[in-house]
Amino acid sequence: MKNVLIPTIGFLIAPPIGALAWVILEGGAGQILSGITAWAVVVSIIVGTVLGAPVYLFLRAKRLVTIISLSLGGAVISMLPWILLSHPGGTTKSVVGQTIIIENGSYTAEGIIYQIKFIAQFGLCGAISDLVFWFIVRSLVTSKDTGRSKAAPVL
Repeated sequence: MKNVLIPTIGFLIAPPIGALAWVILEGGAGQILSGITAWAVVVSIIVGTVLGAPVYLFLRAKRLVTIISLSLGGAVISMLPWILLSHPGGTTKSVVGQTIIIENGSYTAEGIIYQIKFIAQFGLCGAISDLVFWFIVRSLVTSKDTGRSKAAPVL
């Protein structure tokens, strides 16, 4: 029961923490009570469950659940949807502020830099979420005597 309950709690608590971090990065602390926060929390829970749960189960089965593997996994999982959605497709021109992002159906140099920064923010927030997740589930994957990962070799 404990092996199911603790990760479930982690999947409900950790993604909203990353979503709140994203809201603060994008709009500041004043945006926490805005509607974008609700959307960010819902999307983070869905992405965390659909993509994160299978990755966690795979890592747990292979005994590779560590703070590093979870942080890297969280960063990749958070960036993946935005990488897939950021293809210009049929868009011929896109402007953000005064920066031309897409022109003639292709990214401009400034657009590529903008996209890298934008997607990297999601990676950071995903890593934050999975750090929180690690603190929730670490009792399942660490030894009580040493505090070391059960999968880690003893030196």
